[in-house]
Parts: sequence; C-alpha cells; structure tokens
Amino acid sequence: MQVVETIHDTVQDERQPELLNIALVGGGSGCKALIQFLETHILRHIHVHIIGVAGAHKHAPGLAYAREKGIYTTSDYRNLFDLENLHLIIELTGRDDVLREIVRSKPKHLKVMDHLSARLFWELIELQEEKTRCEKRLVRANQLTSVGRMASYLAHEIRNPLVSIGGFADNILEAPELPSSLKPKAQIIVDEVRKLERVLKKMWEYIRPLKKNATKHNYNEVVEKAFRILEPEFRSRGVDITLKLDRGMPDSLFDLDLILDALLSVARGLMVLMESGQKFSVRTEICWDTVGVYFEAKGGVISTHILEEMFNPFSDHQETYTGLAVAMSKKIVDDHGGDIKIASEEGVGTTIIIELPIER
Repeated sequence: MQVVETIHDTVQDERQPELLNIALVGGGSGCKALIQFLETHILRHIHVHIIGVAGAHKHAPGLAYAREKGIYTTSDYRNLFDLENLHLIIELTGRDDVLREIVRSKPKHLKVMDHLSARLFWELIELQEEKTRCEKRLVRANQLTSVGRMASYLAHEIRNPLVSIGGFADNILEAPELPSSLKPKAQIIVDEVRKLERVLKKMWEYIRPLKKNATKHNYNEVVEKAFRILEPEFRSRGVDITLKLDRGMPDSLFDLDLILDALLSVARGLMVLMESGQKFSVRTEICWDTVGVYFEAKGGVISTHILEEMFNPFSDHQETYTGLAVAMSKKIVDDHGGDIKIASEEGVGTTIIIELPIER
C-alpha cells in the first residue's frame, strides 16, 4: 500500500508545472504581444513568469506595457543579468550583434533564445489558435446555416404582407376623408412598417454570403476615416474621443468598405453603452503579421452579459437595427480571417479588440 501511495505522490509531483523566469530583450510590439499572450494562456507543463524587459526606446509599446504591469524595465539588457532566479533571456530585437553580445556576456547558467526561435514557437502557437478559431467558425457557420434558412423563409413570408400593409397605410394616411383624430394612428402604422422593413433588410444582409472586394489599402487609412465619422457622434454624447495610429503599418489586402462598416458598427455599439464624461480612444497596433484595432471605453465597466450579447443579432439590449449591425461586423471580421476580443476591468474600463491579418 505504501509503495502505491509513493508512486502516486511521485506522479502528482511530476505533473506540477515547472517555474520558468524569463527576461525579454527588445521592447517592441512583439514583446507586448508575448506578455499579453502569457497573461491569457496557461501552459500545461511550465509556469512562465516574465520578470524583466530591456529596450532602448523608452516609449516602445512592449516596454511601456511592462511598466504598467509592474515588470522590471531597463534600457540596458546587462542589468537583467542581476535579476534573481532568472532562467532564460529571449532576444526579440532581431539584431545578430545584440544576440552575440548577450551570449558573450551572460552568466553561464542563463539560457538564451534568439528571435527566430521565438518566432517559430509563436508561429506554432498561432497555427494552433487558428485551428481553434476555424473550428469555432465552422460550428458558427453550421448554426448560421440553420438560422439562415429559417430567417430567409420568415423574411420572404413577412415581406409581402408587410408591403401590402405599408401601401394601404399610406393610402389611408393620404385619404382626404380620413378624420384628423385618426391620422396620428395611421402615421404610427406607416412608421412601424418602415421600421420592420429596415429590420428585414438588415436580417437579409446578415444571412446572405458576403461579397468581398479585397484590394490593397492601409488599415490606418480606414481607421482614420472611421474616426472622422465617429468623432462628432461621440462628442455630441459628451464622450471625449482620441486617435492613435501605429505609423509602421504596412499595406494589406482587405475590403475597405466592409471593414469600415465593421469598425463603425462596433464603435457605435459601444457608444450607446457609454455615459457623458467618459473617454473613448481608438488606436492601431501591429504585432508581427496581425494588426489590432483597439476601441477603449474608459471610465466605466460594462457587464459581461451585455458585452457578450453585443454580437448576437437577436439581442434585445439595444435597438434591433443596431444589434444586427454589430452582429454583421462580427461576420465581416470572421470572413477576413480575423477575430474580435472583449475585455472589461473594474477601475480601468472596457476594450474591444478587432484583430485582422496583414495579407500582402
């Protein structure tokens, strides 16, 4: 009995994740992406803890993000050698001279991973995540196919009677013999018919396949265009809005009009949940082969239930027309091979991240 218990205890110990303390050299967007990835993913056999970041540029996104998270930062990578219990340094600058100098000057017990190896592991992780996203899209596509057939049938069956009702209501409203006391009621019928027609049109657009016209543009261009449209709308609600663009943005293949529609719909969906006095920021950020468009609502937390329902085409948390438009944005992003992520934190605010691939 004692032998069995000892073996069991040994197996349990072997399953405990090994602690790995890491320092990063290079404070760019790849550094930030790696920190964020390790914050949201739990590795099975290794518990990774980033304890230091070195970067030459004080305001580089990775270095700034590390400071926000309370991670030790420095402009000189040699200061990382003094960190207690440091196991591994990952070089992310992509410069061979920096890599050679780290290898030459590091303490003997420290391991070093070069940027190509880090990129290889990142690509493997991306492949696994893309597989997961594809599986989710397949499940969602199957669901939408069933819903689409039903919605198409209902739209067809409702449209014809609705046209008749709207036509008769118009005739009644224009009839000279109609008592003035009934005109407001006839106008209500006309208005409600028009509203239903808009809902049907939006539903039809949602269930039918998208027609993409992918041409070469710059994501900054479409984000800036969306910002110009949104700015007066946000300010009219008493919400301050700012824009920050990653100026290293390369050109990419995508449908400019569809992506613009998606950005506007997501921003407006978040706008209706904000209050006067809050702040809203739009920014772009490159992470290797992906661009992130960040919509950040600062000054309040939106409940998880409402955030999840934002992309439900039949949600009742906001007007149906708006709900369908936001759901359509999710379809557009999915069709471009991207993803939408949501985060809401007490005391910080709510962020919606639209991730899109850079396709040259």
